[in-house]
Amino acid sequence: MPAYSATSRIIRHPAELERDWLQLQERADCSFFQSWGWIGIWLEQIAMDLHPLVVRVWFEGTLVGLGIVTDKHISRHLVIRSDARFVHEYPFDDRNMVIEYNGLLADRGHEQAVYSETINHLLQIEPACDELYFGALGERAYRVLCDSAETRLTDIASIRLLEESPAYSVSLGQIGDGIDAYLATLNKNRRLQIRRSLRLYGERSPLSLECADSTEEALDFLDGLKELHTDRWQAEGRRGAFANRRWEVFHRSLVAARFGPGEIQLLRVSNADGPIGFLYNFIWRGRVYVLQTGFRMPEDKRLMPGYVVHTLAIVHNRQQGMDIYDLMHGDSLYKRLLCNRKETLRWVAVQRKHWMFKLEHRLLKMARRVLGRGKAAG
Repeated sequence: MPAYSATSRIIRHPAELERDWLQLQERADCSFFQSWGWIGIWLEQIAMDLHPLVVRVWFEGTLVGLGIVTDKHISRHLVIRSDARFVHEYPFDDRNMVIEYNGLLADRGHEQAVYSETINHLLQIEPACDELYFGALGERAYRVLCDSAETRLTDIASIRLLEESPAYSVSLGQIGDGIDAYLATLNKNRRLQIRRSLRLYGERSPLSLECADSTEEALDFLDGLKELHTDRWQAEGRRGAFANRRWEVFHRSLVAARFGPGEIQLLRVSNADGPIGFLYNFIWRGRVYVLQTGFRMPEDKRLMPGYVVHTLAIVHNRQQGMDIYDLMHGDSLYKRLLCNRKETLRWVAVQRKHWMFKLEHRLLKMARRVLGRGKAAG
């Protein structure tokens, strides 16, 4: 049997992890949300006062896996009390930075062992942990987790699927160059609407797409995005992302730290009347992750700022040699209409085999049956 092992310790300062993380991510198939660009700022801004625990997985003395967990005692359904740990997030107290494409950082070829060793360590060697939560796992990470549970963890743990959501994106290699080539991939009605909107916006002056070329300009674009984003959400009676002060500080720190290495993209689309919209994106290994948007909402309903801005950004990023333009999770109509590919993100709890979780599952099944009968009778 291969000689795998796991160790853990409380993180005292992010710097103690940086070198190991950077070296391992070069040998891992990871998303931006698993890279040090995201993880390092998350530790500094969100997690350090939570006493996060880092788990390291070793193969014959070589580091092959890393994961960071935070802990919280949670209660649900009146009878369930659980000491839970959360991988690379803390979705409480305005600290939820909404991670996507999450998962343990694992050396290629060692992924299944990294998951099984980490889970075994946290559920067996760390007896305070009853549940381990993985938020927004991509399809590959979810398969690895399930395979690990089926082959290595059947005696100690079970997997509970909590939620799943589609994540829509554009495979840029499947479209040609230029706006016309991209629009030709859309359905006729939406294609005509976007063409009309482009024409109307361009009547006063040509549309321009600008990409921030310095950290200072990127932060200025983020300010502009904030203004338009907040205006739109408040007009609908909602708060918007920037109402969470911790979220804004986190992302301003992220832009300041990672723009220089080329991992941040801030775009502005304008005409003579001013900005039409902004996009705040991550760039990682040929993939563009669209994190946040801000659009100036017009009175003329023929104008479609979101479609126009995304169309220009898709064409721009294809020209830049990117592979995927990812609108990420959420089943929105505009995502379905603009995109040519779909993945599924899943939120999962790995639970210690315990009577209270068996009871919970039985009660939930009974409740669903009762609700199902009620709907059928209605």
